[in-house]
Amino acid sequence: RPPRSTLFPYTTLFRSGLCLTFDYTDLNTYLLLVLNKIKVDDLKNINYTPKENIPKLIKNAQMGNQVPVDFVIKLTNKNPFFKLTESDTLSTVVEILGTGVHRIAILKNDNENNCEKLSGILSQRRLIKFLWDNARRFPSMEPLLSSSLKSLNIGSSNPISIFGDEYLIDALLKMHNLKMSSLAVIDRNYHLLGNISVTDVKLVSNSSKSDLLYKSCLHFISVILNSRGLENGKDSFPIFHVTSKTSLGRAIAKLVATKSHRLWIIKPDSNNNSNENHNQHQHHNHSHNHNHSPHHNHYHNDEDIHATGKLVGVLSLTDILSLLAKTLGKEHVEPNIARRQRRRSSSGVASISTNNSLEMFRRSISEQSSIDKKDL
Repeated sequence: RPPRSTLFPYTTLFRSGLCLTFDYTDLNTYLLLVLNKIKVDDLKNINYTPKENIPKLIKNAQMGNQVPVDFVIKLTNKNPFFKLTESDTLSTVVEILGTGVHRIAILKNDNENNCEKLSGILSQRRLIKFLWDNARRFPSMEPLLSSSLKSLNIGSSNPISIFGDEYLIDALLKMHNLKMSSLAVIDRNYHLLGNISVTDVKLVSNSSKSDLLYKSCLHFISVILNSRGLENGKDSFPIFHVTSKTSLGRAIAKLVATKSHRLWIIKPDSNNNSNENHNQHQHHNHSHNHNHSPHHNHYHNDEDIHATGKLVGVLSLTDILSLLAKTLGKEHVEPNIARRQRRRSSSGVASISTNNSLEMFRRSISEQSSIDKKDL
């Protein structure tokens, strides 16, 4: 059984069978609302009652007054917050998270009080780490781990990006509008420069750092790297890219080590091609010891740090879990289902009861497929 995840950085309210979450996406939406970058008319799906209080709450927020968290978490559409029990299988978890659902509530029975209690939160990142750390217990994964991303046809060839000379506030607004949690930062020749995530909103929510909102994305990245260097006492550089020749095992090692949700796929400059081949051989030699710990640096080398290339794709945790679901015979699992449902949702909060959550989940997938076929 995977280790239980802590609730940080998510605040989870669980009562009377209802799960409500507050995360960085909510914080980003709230910040944009306060800065008047999004209007209340743009938030047509606010599921807050009484409705007549919404204008007053928005005014309070923009004046710097306190507003209830119950209002903030209903500003944006969310994925259904699925609930499973500790007795459910790992296969079921992979099936749900492989559609793009980011986290699942795990419940346990409280026989003394005759009710269910929240045992923990199992996220995509936590599950991938568990699978990686315990790879020897899943021998069927070995052929996948040693295969290249290109041969597996995994990842998206349409990554969402922003130019490095654009403002950080524009990056946050773009993530909000597209319901994305991360953007690649590129130069005008489409070379990868870095990454901005919705979690970075916590760095500018403090008034002393708010000026960064109107600085370039590239400047913001440099500030992040410098602050990490000061904290760690050494140079810090996130390894956030791979190529189509990278093995899945190597990609997962990077995701686990950097605690990332996605890696950007680049087409290396010609002077880096030989380095990539050397890296793949080096990973293959190390991948069979199954000591897949993020504390081991066999995935790290100078070529990773200094390699450059044009952005051509993105590989996410959802892509990997969707692939694993298909190997388990769950052909209906597609990586973008949750995002499409979130964009079409008419409610900011969704809750599904434990007894029929999987049944409703599979039904929703079928309904989503029908809608997509009509759109085509």
